[in-house]
Amino acid sequence: MFKKSLLTLMLMAAVSQAAVKELIPNLTSDDLQVQTQARLDVLAACSKASAPDAPQGSREAICKEMCTILEGDYPVVEVIQPVLNNLERIGGAESVSTLVKLMNHKDPNIRDDARRALAVNPSNEAAQALVAALRSRKARSPETTAGLIYALGERKQAGASKLISGALGSKDEVVFIAAVKVLGMLNEDAGVNALLERRAQEKGFRKTQVDAALLSTLRKTVYTTFLAEGEPDQLRAAATAGLILSGEVSRAVKAMASGDTAQQAGVIEAAKQGLNPIVMDVVAEALPNLPPHNQLKAVVALQASGNRKYAGNVEPLLGSGDWFVQAVAANALASIGTADSVPALVALGSKDARRSLGRLNLKGVDAQLERLAASGDSKNRETAIEALANRGRVDLIPTFFKYAAEEDRGVASTAAKAIAGIGNDATVAPMVDLMIEKEKAPVSRDLLNGIVKIMRTSPDQRGLVDMLVAKMNGASSRSQANILKALAQSGSKAALPPLVEACRSSDEALQKTAIKALGGWKERNGIDTMLALAGDDSISLKDHVILMRGVSRIYASISSWQLSRYKGGIEKAIETCRRQEEKDALQATLDKVK
Repeated sequence: MFKKSLLTLMLMAAVSQAAVKELIPNLTSDDLQVQTQARLDVLAACSKASAPDAPQGSREAICKEMCTILEGDYPVVEVIQPVLNNLERIGGAESVSTLVKLMNHKDPNIRDDARRALAVNPSNEAAQALVAALRSRKARSPETTAGLIYALGERKQAGASKLISGALGSKDEVVFIAAVKVLGMLNEDAGVNALLERRAQEKGFRKTQVDAALLSTLRKTVYTTFLAEGEPDQLRAAATAGLILSGEVSRAVKAMASGDTAQQAGVIEAAKQGLNPIVMDVVAEALPNLPPHNQLKAVVALQASGNRKYAGNVEPLLGSGDWFVQAVAANALASIGTADSVPALVALGSKDARRSLGRLNLKGVDAQLERLAASGDSKNRETAIEALANRGRVDLIPTFFKYAAEEDRGVASTAAKAIAGIGNDATVAPMVDLMIEKEKAPVSRDLLNGIVKIMRTSPDQRGLVDMLVAKMNGASSRSQANILKALAQSGSKAALPPLVEACRSSDEALQKTAIKALGGWKERNGIDTMLALAGDDSISLKDHVILMRGVSRIYASISSWQLSRYKGGIEKAIETCRRQEEKDALQATLDKVK
């Protein structure tokens, strides 16, 4: 049985040895695909040898073979690096001596790869090798020293703090920062004490690095040190938060009542991070008396709790003299507000308040908003109407039409915008009717803009165009002009024929309005139609100029890198021009063609 196991082990070693050695020619191949496949084959062999179900000794065997290769005279990039990277993955005690040698390799990348391989090598021998390397007085670069320190930190090497503490006195920034960070990571008494002692000797950036490392240890003794008078507010706040999060919850009341803004900030941060209901209650109770900058932090913490019982604490801040506090409070109420928060948010009426009302998904909110939209102060009505639209209340569109027909300018305008925001194709016809009815009122412009907004995204633009054209029959000149503007601003190709027809109308007022509307066309799909009409000799010079300036404006809006596609069109437009002024404007655009 013993002989059989020994034979199996020898065969496995031979197979592994042959597998890696035989791949070296492929690793150095000039064919990138062959080289890549060889790297994958090495990876597969190492994975198989280190698998939990692999035969005993197979990992050690392939690692020893890779060590032999690494100590040979092979190309660095093609052979040494991929093999070393695999040794980093599966290497153990058998690999340490080779890795130590490679830390003196002439190639700096190989030296660093060897150090990283030792950092993750699970053997005690690897740890001893790193400690020995760091203790060595052999001349080395600061980067190498820092790398050795980081390697011990990455290993969480117990007892290494005393050795690393000596690097705290280094004048080299790289070494110093490495020592500070690793001592914080190891969090051993010797290292923490060394950091505290060093802190008294440092200032500026170096002291900041020490403070950060000490805070990362999460030690009460460190937090207590940072609470001393004269310490920066930021540190004192962090220390207060740390003590509370570490279990000293009773400290929250005293710190909040102290009037010390730094300690108050610490309590708020502890509430936000720990979500402890006792600490959160302390923050909520103190909210009215906090300075604005701490009120902002406190509101965010209360919002993070997700507890609606704090809505009553936050609502009074909607009346704060600080607009930023108002905005943060409004946003918080979208998450933790109640139906009782509606009146306060409506009274604020800001953009943030309206958005919050739109997101406050609770029973009773809609009922209050509908009541406020129907009567009362105009500003409150406007806020309530917009909030209901933000909540997607399509069923209230008929009611919004009634509000849009009112004499109150603000309410009518808000209602018209609400209809446009949640309306669809079926809403356009009644919007046109109301626009005609209210043609002399400011709301007619809001309705016009709303009609255009819906038309530009409609799946049936032609149907809406036909409907608008039909609505022109019997309408006043003013309403016809509004409809023509809607057609022109819609940008729909279907709107071009009726606009051209209106441009040829015998009704002088309608004809002038149509020319002006078509001249304001903004889409490229109208250029040919505009040129065809402008090239008609029956069109007056004045109308011709309006149309050609419109064409020139469209071409001028095109990016210079796209203009080459329109070179022929611009040249045709220049030929159509009757005046030199329009020709010059188009020529200036043509000159930009790349």
